[in-house]
Amino acid sequence: MGVSLYRRYRPQRFCEVSAQGAALEVLTRSLEKSRVSHAYLFSGPRGCGKTTVARILAKALNCASPIKDESAHSYEPCCLCEHCRAITAGESLDVIEIDGASNNGVDEVRELKNHVALAPFSARFKVYIIDEVHMLSTAAFNALLKTLEEPPDCVVFILATTEAHKVPLTIRSRCQHIPFHRIDARSIFDRLVTVAEAESIKCQSEAMWEIARFADGALRDALSMFEQVANLGKDELGLADVESVLGQGSRASIERWFSSWRDGDASSFVALNKMLAGGASGARFLEELFTLSRDLWLASSGNPAPILDALDASAQEKEYLLSEAPKWDRKELSSIMDFLASLMPAARLGMRTDVLSGLLMSRMEKIGAPKPSQTHVEASSVRTEPVRPEPVAPESAPQETGDPWSPLPPVDTWTPCDDDLWQNALRLLKENEFPLYCGLFDATPFMVEGFFIIKTAHRYAYETLRVERNRINLKKRLSEIFDEIEIVLTYENLFAICALPSQKAPVKRKSSKKTPPSPGPNAIETEETSPEQPKTPMPSSPSSPRSSQTRFDEVVGEAARWLGADILLTRRGDTETEGEDGDATEGDELL
Repeated sequence: MGVSLYRRYRPQRFCEVSAQGAALEVLTRSLEKSRVSHAYLFSGPRGCGKTTVARILAKALNCASPIKDESAHSYEPCCLCEHCRAITAGESLDVIEIDGASNNGVDEVRELKNHVALAPFSARFKVYIIDEVHMLSTAAFNALLKTLEEPPDCVVFILATTEAHKVPLTIRSRCQHIPFHRIDARSIFDRLVTVAEAESIKCQSEAMWEIARFADGALRDALSMFEQVANLGKDELGLADVESVLGQGSRASIERWFSSWRDGDASSFVALNKMLAGGASGARFLEELFTLSRDLWLASSGNPAPILDALDASAQEKEYLLSEAPKWDRKELSSIMDFLASLMPAARLGMRTDVLSGLLMSRMEKIGAPKPSQTHVEASSVRTEPVRPEPVAPESAPQETGDPWSPLPPVDTWTPCDDDLWQNALRLLKENEFPLYCGLFDATPFMVEGFFIIKTAHRYAYETLRVERNRINLKKRLSEIFDEIEIVLTYENLFAICALPSQKAPVKRKSSKKTPPSPGPNAIETEETSPEQPKTPMPSSPSSPRSSQTRFDEVVGEAARWLGADILLTRRGDTETEGEDGDATEGDELL
């Protein structure tokens, strides 16, 4: 059985470790000055070299002829002596590696304490390397405390963990804590090039860059993925081979999709679906798209040269950024980053790819700068005729709502609202009125002649938002941003104006001598008539449509007040009518 690449090319000296300069400097200088601590705590993400450095430190402590260079402050094991070779092969009796995940009980720690007092077999130091130390139980940590605080002079503990915050403070205070960091893509790429040359594997530069990004800072993962791709056995490995093994959604593919979407190419949705259906993780796709948007945002600054030098990007990617950045507005890119950041938590929880693609395309279409032709088409798709207000009811008829209905300005005069202002409004609603925020998530805002018009995307959202209490809350919240301006909700040819509650005249219903049962605390006020002078309502003329409508509206309003509810929609025959806080149309029966 062959040895995997990450084991075959594991660093054997400090100088071979990638991108951990700060940690290595602390260790080499302490070795040079013979100030080695009795206990170390190595913490950092997976695959960044914690266990590798622990083994190199064990070799350096026990090496018979270490290589010292005082001018360069280096201290390296020779890797040739008996102790170095035994530690490299994992055969040294004085270097004990313990898996904290499977040996996490107090009994294992007590057994370890019994062996700590014994002298080394042949080496100078006994080194205990406890990996995943945060998995030890509380009792095991407590049993280790005294030994870790005052071990014998010939014993060194090296604890390694990916989650330092789970290690008790009493343990951390007894160790020198040396943090390790995730490895940057450039360092991983350089290491992959070295391994490819040693293995005589031809691989395109862009393919290795994609593996380096996919590894997410873990060099061990990068070598494992490189080995997977190399097993295809092709003469030269390319970006298509990496995508076939690791899934679609490479940086080059996302760049092509991003440019096609900006140009309004209809195939952009097909390309997005192909990437997500080809195995691309939704969370990783959003992260890569966020990184691309960030890089474009940085490259669109006045002096992009020093910024591009600091990015982990290939020469081809830098050329793309320089050519693409001038075609974007910085506010657009900032809005895209905000939107992608809001989607990431849901994507990590397993959002379906078809839902993700739909949200992404619809939202990014609104974020992008609308072309003049598109703006005209979108505006003309809305009916320009204002909704005809209801005829004025007689004074005796109760007013269903206090909304100041009035015709809206023509649609072709509407102008899109400033995106920053709208995003501030959404943030305000998200913090204080989350249901309203959900209803307005896909809405499109416009400004015109003292009106702030919110064009809702769905009928359900419109009907929900136009409920009186929702309109009142919306008016209260948005008044903090849009002061002294009329706020209007629209959907197709319907509209509802958001206004604070006005004083309504109490509705009085005439009754006979028989008093109906009390309907509860929300009952309407009634005006009793005397037995001597009964009052009978005059029948309405059949030719008056408003009189029939008024009787129907009285029944609906009374039902709403009895139940303490809001009427969203009523149906009379085949005609839908809007509820008590909107305008009504003709119908035949109440459902």
